[in-house]
Amino acid sequence: MILTNRLLKMNKIDFKKIIPYITALIVFVVISYSYFPEVLQGKIVNQSDVSSWRGASNEILKVEKQTGEKPLWTNSMFGGMPSYMIATDFDGNKTKSIYNKLLLGKRPASYICLAMISFFLLLLTFGCNPWLGIIGAIAFAFSSYNFIIIQVGHNSKMVAIALMPMVMAAVVYAFRKNRIIGSILLGLTLALEIVAKHPQITYYLGFIIFIYGCYELYHAIKDKTIPAFLKTTGLLIIGAALAVATNADYMMTMSEYGKHTMRGPSELTHNANNKTSTGIDKDYATAWSYGIDETFNLLIPNYKGGASDGSLSEDSEIYKLFARQDRGYAKKVIKHMPTYWGAQPGTSGPVYIGSIIIFLFVLGLCIVRGKTKWWLLTATLLSFALAWGKNFMPLTDFFLDYIPMYSKFRTVSMILVIAQMTIPLLAILALKRVFEKELNKKQLIKGLKIALGTTGGFCLLVYLFPSISGNFIGESDSQIQEIIAKALQADRISLLKADALRSLIFIVLSATTIWFASKEKLKANYAYIILAVLILADMWTVDKRYLNKDHFMPKRQLTGQFSERPVDKIILQDKDPDYRVLDLSVNTFNDSKISYFHKTIGGYSAGKLRRYQDLIEFHISREINEFIPSINKQSSLMEIEATLAKLNVLNMLNTKYVIYHPEAAPIQNRSALGNAWFVDDYRMVKNADAEITALNNFNPKEEAIIDNSFEEILKNRAFIPDNHASIKLESYTPDKLIYKTKASSEQLAVFSEIYYPNGWKVKIDDVNAEHFRCNYVLRSMIVPAGDHTVTFYFEPDTYYSGRTIALISSILLILLSLGVLIFKIKPLLMKK
Repeated sequence: MILTNRLLKMNKIDFKKIIPYITALIVFVVISYSYFPEVLQGKIVNQSDVSSWRGASNEILKVEKQTGEKPLWTNSMFGGMPSYMIATDFDGNKTKSIYNKLLLGKRPASYICLAMISFFLLLLTFGCNPWLGIIGAIAFAFSSYNFIIIQVGHNSKMVAIALMPMVMAAVVYAFRKNRIIGSILLGLTLALEIVAKHPQITYYLGFIIFIYGCYELYHAIKDKTIPAFLKTTGLLIIGAALAVATNADYMMTMSEYGKHTMRGPSELTHNANNKTSTGIDKDYATAWSYGIDETFNLLIPNYKGGASDGSLSEDSEIYKLFARQDRGYAKKVIKHMPTYWGAQPGTSGPVYIGSIIIFLFVLGLCIVRGKTKWWLLTATLLSFALAWGKNFMPLTDFFLDYIPMYSKFRTVSMILVIAQMTIPLLAILALKRVFEKELNKKQLIKGLKIALGTTGGFCLLVYLFPSISGNFIGESDSQIQEIIAKALQADRISLLKADALRSLIFIVLSATTIWFASKEKLKANYAYIILAVLILADMWTVDKRYLNKDHFMPKRQLTGQFSERPVDKIILQDKDPDYRVLDLSVNTFNDSKISYFHKTIGGYSAGKLRRYQDLIEFHISREINEFIPSINKQSSLMEIEATLAKLNVLNMLNTKYVIYHPEAAPIQNRSALGNAWFVDDYRMVKNADAEITALNNFNPKEEAIIDNSFEEILKNRAFIPDNHASIKLESYTPDKLIYKTKASSEQLAVFSEIYYPNGWKVKIDDVNAEHFRCNYVLRSMIVPAGDHTVTFYFEPDTYYSGRTIALISSILLILLSLGVLIFKIKPLLMKK
């Protein structure tokens, strides 16, 4: 009986142990939903990128509704592309069910809640108590960048950022506590990080882990513990490999596809100095580079004016200027002003990490000891230097040319997500030292003086002498009247001074709280609450500038964004299953909403095929510019048709309709070449440069331009023209096209479909056949004499083999994780 009672007691959960963690979870949920009360009313954020995604994915979703399966190819944008970057389900990975449960609740509140939980876990691995964990979690989750990207619709990026600390926690746990458990947890958390599908954020997370590992290696050599380091590292590599294998269906297809996109190198040799050996062009990679002094945005949010589309108050000089004529108009004007005047071409807002957190970070540099401080400082400084991009080209050139995969990513300023994690971490570790009495009075006073003097002193200096920030002149100022530009510059100065004073006040209040707590004139628990409230107040009010109630709308309005325009209704009456539309009434190559209704020449996607982008730059843009004057000068229909007949590239892409105004009837292009046609002859060219140049002077209806790499297929071939030959598209789905052909002799067929070498296969009468590239981007093949059925279908081998690997690996990873949960974590919560 005594033994039985003991066993029962052992299986009872010790609630005293878990109360702080339950409290933390409640706090996270309450704060998240308090910031987003609109989600409880059924509203959603009006996210521009989500609207773009909905337009781009509509063809995929329609086919899924009809057939029960999502196609792996879509023709909705840029002539056609794999759907991996848009709406493909990678169903081999069974950890996706865990991923979905992490995001339970109303989004985007669940994103912020997840970010807080994730950073909370990281702080626990560093020995912080739960109350400090709550403070740090708030600081990390409420970084302004998170709310800015949510507002524009970068949801996958937000989730990837939210999961970063959780992955890091697993690595730290492996080195500090238990290498086996840590490695399994790394496998699970990294698998979830990859599921978020934002490889750039995951790549930057790799930087943090690598730097952490370097410091661990240094101390292992110093302390002569190399065997232990190697064991831990080896197990972590196994865990990471298992995470990658768990996402094999996604990663294999993306790795294969990425080589052919804008993320891969161009085959063209022009502009060689601007190119990287394996990735995107340097000017494209560094277009969004943080200004060196713009880094002070982390401390003072309006250091460079905030957002390109910013808001001013009725106390502003701009308001006063316009209110002289019309107060109502002035109120509208001040809602959308170019307050930003920094080095980037434009921005939705600054990366504001928080004045209090920056103050605590500097304090941490003074009072935190050991390798942790140097690891965090190194990662932070590296993120600053790389975010400067073209403003610090020696380092940027080195990374673009020599660091694996770095040249695959653009928007270098995004690397500040590293600082977004490392700065709050060191800040909270500084508080840990203060509240756990790990330093004497002299050390604390010295640290507070340096931190307060550095951060608070700088804020005071900026408030008193705002000109140290620059001249307050933005790139767009030259395009507006001088009187307006001067008023705007005065408002930028006011914004800077107000935020400098604001940051100074928060810094002084937090320093005072820490000082009283260290003198035991304020209980630690009260100090925790005050600091948490101060940090939340600091971050909350800045975040509301970029994501607030005005950005929410009822769900029904989202679908309302895709109502048919008069021009769409006319085009949709055409029952031809496959043709393309050129819409000149929108930003053709940066708008995918039009793809909701039509297969378009343009679109918007980070996964645009490199060859198609080359075609845009060398030919499509030029042909559009040649055509637009004929509309502007209201040419006759005959003149317009004559102009269209000369646009060889648009015609070979089967551009059947041109939209020039959403309310007007479209222009039907009678020169569009249709779905497929037979050509009389072909011209072999030696390389990509010659191939794209040849499109300047050829007749696509009669001739095909073919690269020498396909010479063996066409060797000694000559085609006899047949005026009675025909080829017609009989059946269409995005990933399966069936044609009927009829010819008295062997013919060379050209298809107005985008060529992609990995996955498209073709059969003639159910017998495997061969196709190749022509006209730089299109498909071509030899069709034998007689009546035949030609079937193109998209079945990428990597997708199916990757799905099998992902299924096996994810099941293994889930079983290992359950083992950790049952045999290791559960006992920690039990009464002994």
